[in-house]
Amino acid sequence: MRRPLVWLALAVLTAVGVLLLRAELMTVEVDAPEGSFTDVVVAANVKQEDDPEAVREEMTRGLVSTCRLLVNADVVAESFLTVEPGVFAFRLRPGLDEFERRELRGCLTDARVQHLLVDVLHLQTVTPADGVDARDR
Repeated sequence: MRRPLVWLALAVLTAVGVLLLRAELMTVEVDAPEGSFTDVVVAANVKQEDDPEAVREEMTRGLVSTCRLLVNADVVAESFLTVEPGVFAFRLRPGLDEFERRELRGCLTDARVQHLLVDVLHLQTVTPADGVDARDR
């Protein structure tokens, strides 16, 4: 009598564990609120002997262009700025949810462009509910 109860309890625990894990790993599409945006600041470093700032910016723009396709967002026109040498800021619309922010961070920090190392310094989504008028930004 004990053996079937032990197997039943084990089966129930396994099923509950699989369901909880499945819920954690599922990708869910969440619509971004109208007017939301995501601000990103990255530090880029090119591992070459000759490292002109223009090459670093071009390589970073290429990586951003590739990664924004992964999260289905657009870089806002003329928002790509050099904050200081090797540090770039840009804005994406629509705003990204938590999963998309993790995807973008992972994509940017991967070595997808040869000799380019990128570190994400700031990644924040702002919505109209946060009290910020996105049209002014």
